[in-house]
Amino acid sequence: MQSARTEIPVFPFDASSTNDIDDVYARLRTENPVSRVALSGVPVWLVTRNEDVRFVLTDNRFSLAHSIDEGVPRLGTFAPQPGSLLASDPPEHTRLRKLAAKAFTVRRIEQLRPYVRRTSEELLERLARHHDSPVDLIENFTAPLPIRVICHILGVPETDQPLFREWTEKIASVSGTPAEEVQAGWRNMEDYMAGLVNEKRHDPTDDLLSVLVSARDEDDKLSERELVQFGITLLAAGHETTKNQITNSVLVLLRDYPEQWRRLGADTELIPGAVEELLRYVPLFGFDVTFPRVALEEVTVNGVTVGAGETVLVALTSANRDGDTFDAPGTLDVERVDNHHLAFGSGVHRCLGAQLAKIELEVALEGLVRHFPRLETALDGTAPEWNTGSFIRSLRNLPVRWTTT
Repeated sequence: MQSARTEIPVFPFDASSTNDIDDVYARLRTENPVSRVALSGVPVWLVTRNEDVRFVLTDNRFSLAHSIDEGVPRLGTFAPQPGSLLASDPPEHTRLRKLAAKAFTVRRIEQLRPYVRRTSEELLERLARHHDSPVDLIENFTAPLPIRVICHILGVPETDQPLFREWTEKIASVSGTPAEEVQAGWRNMEDYMAGLVNEKRHDPTDDLLSVLVSARDEDDKLSERELVQFGITLLAAGHETTKNQITNSVLVLLRDYPEQWRRLGADTELIPGAVEELLRYVPLFGFDVTFPRVALEEVTVNGVTVGAGETVLVALTSANRDGDTFDAPGTLDVERVDNHHLAFGSGVHRCLGAQLAKIELEVALEGLVRHFPRLETALDGTAPEWNTGSFIRSLRNLPVRWTTT
């Protein structure tokens, strides 16, 4: 095993927090696919090949619950909260996920498509009124769409929706935001969700949060903290990730692959496959990795021994650009087939909202190419402005314009 005293590269790498991918990943996949890097000054393992990443994600010997233990290195101030799905292992994770999975079946989520489409059309028609000047696509479309959808599912009042954008941006911060502001974001979310839970307890409605409250009170399936953290996880993850995936995908299409944007406009039946390809190609995680795992025992990964208690980072961004898994991995191809990407992870922790996110991406993309076939960025030669230090790759704005003739 590589000595901890060996000089090792510092992680994250330089190209993080942009829509580019550091060239170091291609070299690591070939030369050193399970390598040592220093995270917060502590040696950890970085896994970069698709096959190896999938192995770590699906092997229960790698723990998410222990990633929040004291002394475990992490990305700056960002960490999942105790009692949440993101900080639990089986059997606790199995119990929590089963409760939510009933509301996130493919059939029930597909039934939300008409609501997503109505919401999208309303926002797109409002967007079209700004035809005289460049308009921020984030503020007017990609941010309000997913937050309205997830709030509809959870039963969050529409008037409260603007509160969550600032809070979720703070809790997703890795660096650049003072730790006290990050913690204030968590407290605000927890206080709000606790109050909403109490409202649902006294006046239940036909929404997911009311169902979870009932499970807590009648069947004692959830602790109060688990219930609150469940709501926060679904609310925050349910809009922040989708917002940025839509935004960043539109940027890549308009800026780098305008011919593929036009192809989608000419044949919207390509859109479901295009969404899968955009999920593969467009990096979502600001520092290329998802949550750290901790090895519960000694495990061999691609010939490398990971010791019990050691931290492992899985680079989803790198895995989705692995030439051993994908032909021409560095090229976007909206007609790619058999796209076995890892954008949603894998194993028991695979993203619970994957199907919902794909529906929102499909509806958003179809609506945009139909309403604005001649959409283009209004960056006018300037580089996009990225929010730095965030766990999710996010643009500050995306100015766009279009012609109607």
